Formats: sequence, structure tokens, C-alpha cells
Amino acid sequence: MDRANLFRAATLALLLAIFGTGLAFLVIRATGPSDSLEIVLPEPTPRDEAVVYVTGAVGREGLYSLTSGDRVADAVALAGGLTNEADRARVNLAARVADGDHVHVPSVGEAVVGPTSEAAGALLDVNSATLLELQDLPGIGPIRAGAIVAFREASGGFQRVEDLLLVDGIGPTTLERIRPHISVR
Repeated sequence: MDRANLFRAATLALLLAIFGTGLAFLVIRATGPSDSLEIVLPEPTPRDEAVVYVTGAVGREGLYSLTSGDRVADAVALAGGLTNEADRARVNLAARVADGDHVHVPSVGEAVVGPTSEAAGALLDVNSATLLELQDLPGIGPIRAGAIVAFREASGGFQRVEDLLLVDGIGPTTLERIRPHISVR
């Protein structure tokens, strides 16, 4: 056999091998079990509406509609932002809002109002309370208030009042002392 015929034979063999491999692949794919991967995306869950009352040192006091879980900063932004008189250190802009929350932005020098009004039956929501509001609770100073805020931010918030026992520095005695003054929303 001369070189030209040998080359043609090798080329023909290579083409037949490629054709045979492709044909085998198609037959196996058509008759074999399906290993296809189906991706199912979760359906978006509707988020609850939260109507929040914003007062104090903001551009426009009033009721604002947000989504539960949005931040106090979102409510303040809808209310026209903080004014120059706002005491920024006394409002936790990172706190999450829930339906029915009252976000009050105090002015510099404004008297600190305790977290509860026994006469009105108001309770402090530990999931949205500021550091200063938490410090107004009996037996809660700056360190414990900071631990409460750090824990709720790391864990996504408290589900029930008893979850406060998971916070460093809060034991059963402290919990029972503050229980009449707090809520979890």
C-alpha cells in the first residue's frame, strides 16, 4: 500500500470511529435512564406589611408603610430623614420594624422617656429597642443592653421573651425583673 492509500484508510477509520461514538452516545442517551437535573426555585414568600408611626426629629412625622423586617432607617428615610436636631445616638437605625411600631427620634436634649408607661400598659419590644431604651429596664446597664442588641443582631431577633436567657449576663432573676416591661414582636 502506498502512502496516499494508507492516509485515506486512516482518515476513513477515524471518521467511522467518530461517527460510531456519536451514534452510540445518541442510542445510550435515548434508551438509558434520565439523569437530568431539575432546578426548582422556591416561590417568593409574601412579606407582611408593617405600618409604622414615625415621630420626633424627622422631616415629616406620620404613618408609613414598610415591609415587616425593614429597618428603622427605612422608616426614617420615608419620613424625610433625620433633622439637624436629631439625637442620632439615641435611635437604633439598624433595628427591624414590625407592624404597629412607633419610632420616635428624640431631639438633642430631649428628656428620656422610660421604655414603658405602666398606666398605658406600653411594653418595650426587645427586638427594636435602642441601647438607651434597654438601659432604662431594671437591672439592665450599658453592658447587658449591648449584649442584648448584639445577640438579636447575630440571631435575627428574639422569638419569645424567654430567649433573653440566651444572652450573656441575663439569668432567670433578671428576666423576671424585666418581664413586666418587655415584649417580643
